[in-house]
Amino acid sequence: MRYLGVSRDELYSPNRVSGDTAVFRAVASELERHGHEVICMNEQELKAIPDGIDGIFHMARSSEALAVIGGANVPVTNTVQGVMNCGRARQTELLRDSGLIPESLICLTDGVPLGWNNFPCWIKRADCHALDRDDVQFVQDAGDCNNAMLGFRERGIRDCVLQAHVKGWLAKFYGVRGHGLADCYAATAKEGKFGLERYNDQPDQAFVDMDALTAVAERVSALLGVDVYGGDAVVGDDGKITIIDFNDWPSFRTCTVGAAQMIADLIMNKR
Repeated sequence: MRYLGVSRDELYSPNRVSGDTAVFRAVASELERHGHEVICMNEQELKAIPDGIDGIFHMARSSEALAVIGGANVPVTNTVQGVMNCGRARQTELLRDSGLIPESLICLTDGVPLGWNNFPCWIKRADCHALDRDDVQFVQDAGDCNNAMLGFRERGIRDCVLQAHVKGWLAKFYGVRGHGLADCYAATAKEGKFGLERYNDQPDQAFVDMDALTAVAERVSALLGVDVYGGDAVVGDDGKITIIDFNDWPSFRTCTVGAAQMIADLIMNKR
């Protein structure tokens, strides 16, 4: 088989360039180890699908690259629709009635909407994942929220998602649909992209029911239609699991080798 691998542009890998690069290369190497040919390029280089390609795996996020990949008549991991479904606004729409995410509202950045009284809360840009630290902010009250919205508007961001803050410690997880979780660990501000984990509880002993977390992650994966995924879950004192973010093809930085084997197996068995 001849596969095309499309790596992620650095713009979409804030503070995770080395991790994203490592897992992409590991998947390509794993496919080659199984005797397949792999052609690799960055999403900024992708203008057309090369001839003779039997399948595509990619970490692309740009609309231009996704448009090219979406026109291919071969199996794709992750599908373009799955990637788009992980955008903040679309993700919120698809998961709103699942009972798996906090109370959330998609709105304009013109000011706190009437009826929204869930403070403290999070304000997140709606069009994509965070590209810098100001794209996701923790706000204590309506005044803080209005100030954050003003900052969004000044940067040309017209839509945002308001998400109620959930008490509990933060679990980071990585998974591959149909294969379960590759890893899960308690997040700390030191290890996070932008240090936002400091607003969550820091448990003395982090415990989560892995079977329950796996079931929740696989359910969200199915609802969003994304096969290679990662996310953040808040685990409450009662053990309740709440998904606060879900991403297409993260860095798998704590489990690169094992994840690459799972991802390659998924790719090779796609028809």
